[in-house]
Amino acid sequence: MPQSPSNTSNGVFWYSHEFANVHTTVISSEHDLSRGTPQYTWLENDLRSVNRARTPWLILESHRPLYESEAVWEQNSVGIAMRYEIEDLLRDYNVDLVVAGHYHAYHRSCDGLYRSKCNSGGPTHITVGSAGAHFDEAVEYDNNWTEQLIEHEYGYGRITVANESALQFEFVKAGRTDDPAAGDTLDSVWLIRQR
Repeated sequence: MPQSPSNTSNGVFWYSHEFANVHTTVISSEHDLSRGTPQYTWLENDLRSVNRARTPWLILESHRPLYESEAVWEQNSVGIAMRYEIEDLLRDYNVDLVVAGHYHAYHRSCDGLYRSKCNSGGPTHITVGSAGAHFDEAVEYDNNWTEQLIEHEYGYGRITVANESALQFEFVKAGRTDDPAAGDTLDSVWLIRQR
């Protein structure tokens, strides 16, 4: 796995890397993220160390999402616990985008999501777990932060960084070569930041 600039990562479980003008931080949702643990300490140090002049975009990746709108309560509790432990860090260090999986659907939150409120200084949260779309049987619960939920569609995410202020995320439908809709963009959002 890529090694963090500080070389204090835990290899396959949590690490970071940079490509062009994007710093990507990968955390483990399956390990303890509470304050004072090795992963929390590493995460805080990694986010603090990002040179936003060189890598203005900061993306966090995790297997489990912090926000999800499918009513799978025994699974949602992990995301809620992650919010309790690290959501302040994401806001304080201006993380732009959180990308996760685990749920077998596509979900996009509003921008600036922090403490379940939109436009509050947090990142956009996107879940792309749709490789397992045929397993998805959950129902959506009401919330004020879901912008898009696409269930029962196979697909993948595509990120295009236009410059230091504009990033596009697209959810693209996957399918067989004889599927005329394969390759269609089912959701698209631009993140615009004033740097």
